[in-house]
Amino acid sequence: MINLDPWLTAILANPISKQAQPLEAFTQINNVIDARVFLKNTYGYSDWAEGQHFYEDEVSGKDSAAVSHYQDEIDGDRPVYLHYKMRGRVLDCGGGAGSVREFLTNDVEFVATDPWLQAPFASSAARKAAYSCLNRPVNFIGATAEFQPFIADSFDWVHMRSMLDHVQIVDLALLEARRVLKPGGRILIGLYVDGGKSGVISLERRLKDAIKASLEYFGIDRWKDHHIWHPTYTNLLKLITDNGFSIEDTYWQPKWKDMVCYVCARKPS
Repeated sequence: MINLDPWLTAILANPISKQAQPLEAFTQINNVIDARVFLKNTYGYSDWAEGQHFYEDEVSGKDSAAVSHYQDEIDGDRPVYLHYKMRGRVLDCGGGAGSVREFLTNDVEFVATDPWLQAPFASSAARKAAYSCLNRPVNFIGATAEFQPFIADSFDWVHMRSMLDHVQIVDLALLEARRVLKPGGRILIGLYVDGGKSGVISLERRLKDAIKASLEYFGIDRWKDHHIWHPTYTNLLKLITDNGFSIEDTYWQPKWKDMVCYVCARKPS
């Protein structure tokens, strides 16, 4: 089993009841704690599951880029984490192998949760060569964003990067983030938003979406969009504030030319 740090085992909870639960009470699959809760009878589950399987198959069979590709990825993300310095105890929700650790100091208490149980083992040699953090042990638990296996008021930061548009029920994911954050804790959401900073969706984008939808209608799903949600920046801010957070700051990632934003918001003290 992936070894979990003592501070982490001390805050484990049943993801449904939210009551404290010892490590031994969790199911293990292939040496990973499996705390996943699936909403199989809820609207949108089949689309979510299809997208999740697509993602897992794509990463498993295609993670063969050169070291330089991953180094460029790191260089493009670094300005974000110079702007936002996450400290203390960090939950990386949908964090896979926890590659964001590349930008964190060694004293941060970190855990990644993700519905893909293979995520901490799936990085290629080239990716590990670029991301030094992937060569170190990581606290990892299998979990869905809507049901986190931790007691309330446990984290200083919840990090959600490039994942909220893949979540089945985004409101529930935000409510869970709010629950596990300490009073005054912060959530950091990084996401591509339709229309970018301006909020204006181009005619070219509208035409591309219409063509893809037409092709899917005729059974051609090569370019099928597996995202569950397509928010504008305004939509994203509304989601965050509707679920009890106060917006503190927005940073537009330079690499993506005002199309990807990182929004930092605070849980009330």
